[in-house]
Amino acid sequence: MTEEAQLLSAGDKYFIEQRELVLQDINQSMDAILNQLNGLNITLENSIAVGKEFENVSQIWKLFYNGLELEEQTSDSVPAADSEHNAEDVEPEIK
Repeated sequence: MTEEAQLLSAGDKYFIEQRELVLQDINQSMDAILNQLNGLNITLENSIAVGKEFENVSQIWKLFYNGLELEEQTSDSVPAADSEHNAEDVEPEIK
């Protein structure tokens, strides 16, 4: 290696040093990104777990609202039918 070092010019030595610094910087940046992605993954897993805990509650509320909607539809249709039936029972006035 000493022969290679002697054959390298000052510009080549500077280039190699700078390349090593850049590679170290890239390596550190990639490690930081990997750590941050792992943290994000953990946060997403926790969020999903919380969402799954509310799944049963969501189903109960869905049943409740569906029941209210069904009751509202049946109550709206029943009086309309009664009013039509009552109108038929009334005899028109004769003048």
